[in-house]
Amino acid sequence: MNYKNNIIALDTKKPKKTTGKRYVRSLEYEMLANLTLQQFVKEDAVEFESLLSIPLANRVPALAKEYGNKRMHKLIKLILQEFCASVPLPKSKKLTETKASVCACDLMIAAQEDQLALEDLIVFFERAKGGKYGSFKKLLTHYSIMEKLETYRNDRYAVYTRIRDEKEVYLKGYGPVDRTAAEPTPIGELMKKATVIDLTKRKSG
Repeated sequence: MNYKNNIIALDTKKPKKTTGKRYVRSLEYEMLANLTLQQFVKEDAVEFESLLSIPLANRVPALAKEYGNKRMHKLIKLILQEFCASVPLPKSKKLTETKASVCACDLMIAAQEDQLALEDLIVFFERAKGGKYGSFKKLLTHYSIMEKLETYRNDRYAVYTRIRDEKEVYLKGYGPVDRTAAEPTPIGELMKKATVIDLTKRKSG
């Protein structure tokens, strides 16, 4: 705790106006991020299979449909701001409020394209914070974030493709599926068995 900030100034001079609020990382997000990493990162490797097993109803596209795009955008922007606050660069070298909003929109689009979960974004940003996808040497930009996210998405897609191929091989091992009938039944045979109603004998209503 920084006690210096809590000391009341004794001088009578009016404090200088600040240009904006300083962003402070929340304890709630830190706890959420730690729990997410414990569940989906083992021995410094992302457990993509576990992330891919998250039900579609609990991923970003479905949540956006249920709770609204605005609320989902606000939540993703919060995750992005938590990441930006952790990057050791001057504020002038980071995303502005407007650029963070635009970047959050692109993150939502990426989530729509790949059916990402919020857990995916948290894992990505926490690992990006640790330099797993390269460092932000001089400037933190919208482009650099999306470029690093593309690396994460490619790794995730590679695991998805492997799982899909393994399932196809497993199903092929069962051989051809038996039909309900030995041979397809000709339509003509079906018509012969059909009940014919004489419409001329119907009573008028």
